[in-house]
Amino acid sequence: MSCSNANNNTTNSTNLKSNSKLILMNKYVGDSTAEFNLKTLNNNYLNSKDFLGSYVLVNFWATWCKPCVKEMPSLNKLNSIFKDKKNFKIIAINIGQSKKDVDMFIKNTSKIDFTILLDPDLDLSSWNVKAIPTTFLVNSKGKIIYYVEGEKNWNSPAFVNFFESVIKD
Repeated sequence: MSCSNANNNTTNSTNLKSNSKLILMNKYVGDSTAEFNLKTLNNNYLNSKDFLGSYVLVNFWATWCKPCVKEMPSLNKLNSIFKDKKNFKIIAINIGQSKKDVDMFIKNTSKIDFTILLDPDLDLSSWNVKAIPTTFLVNSKGKIIYYVEGEKNWNSPAFVNFFESVIKD
């Protein structure tokens, strides 16, 4: 698994313009149900079915990945912006690391206000993550609808507007 160091500027060359509209995430092609059943840092299991009815931003990351760590504060700020929306959740799935490693990272970083799940054995290969960070937007029916690779500034006005336009109350 490689670590993507794509620029986090929302107007960089990795973002495409179509009809003068900035494309921040790629449309997911295919019929992929976003499934998982993973442990939280509190040793409880969360299942993808627990989130049906909500849009979920699912971020795959690792503590050793500098772009992953660098984008965590913007994910936290995005979570704060949407905290009153009951149909939008953020989940960060740590891949390939032990609970102990993730706990130590969390203890030594700023507070994270969204759910962290653990996939130490890389069980979620069906998500087809090729580099981290990779982030998916899952609709309220549990289907992946958008994805993007690389570090992003998630709380930028462009992303906030994008999520507001996609998420339906």
